[in-house]
Amino acid sequence: MTRIARASTIADYADIERLQKEVWQFDDREIIPRNELITIARNGGVVLGAWDGETMIGFVFGFLGLDGKRLQHASRMLAVLPDYRNSGIGRKLKDAQRRAVLKQGATLMTWTFDPLQSRNAHFNIAVLGGTVRDYFVDLYGPSTSVFNRGLPTDRLLLRWELKKPRGRRFSLEEARARKSVLVPVDVNVSRAADPAGVLAERLRLRREITAAFRAGWEIVGFASDGKTESRYVLGRKRR
Repeated sequence: MTRIARASTIADYADIERLQKEVWQFDDREIIPRNELITIARNGGVVLGAWDGETMIGFVFGFLGLDGKRLQHASRMLAVLPDYRNSGIGRKLKDAQRRAVLKQGATLMTWTFDPLQSRNAHFNIAVLGGTVRDYFVDLYGPSTSVFNRGLPTDRLLLRWELKKPRGRRFSLEEARARKSVLVPVDVNVSRAADPAGVLAERLRLRREITAAFRAGWEIVGFASDGKTESRYVLGRKRR
């Protein structure tokens, strides 16, 4: 049975270093080291691990910040080992993180994710109920991550209202029937087989999503058939 708990030992933080390397295949310079993780945990941050027996199989961490004048939790990283994905570990980590943040008095959590990653989009928007109104072009600059090598690190900023999530899951039929903007995501383009195609998809999403945001739309849902077709669902921005 999976156990979720706060990281508390040097070995725990070393395991988080190891998982960053294993999941993203980062060069060492991009790994957030244990001394930084310990400092985050000791100063209002939340650093959680997921264990299968004695083995850490996932983690999530973030820190307190400000959204304008509003207190928020900026979630920095979440990772689950490949063999444990699709087993609910990510959801358990986010739920535990949410409970910890609410105890601190914050009701907003934000984090960035790659708009090309349709599985992450489904989880963040359709499952957790986050919304998106900000697109950042090449936010982190060049990355050694296996998911980003050779690509600009464009990111969407997710806003997760911890007491009142607003997003929802749509079928493709429901999404098409709404008065909304639909932006498709190509779930079949392969980074290994077609790097030029991946870059073209990155730039297309950048154009279409930023144009919709400028026109007063925000991402409020995500629709997918679970196989070949996915869409960001945009509604009029709420004030």
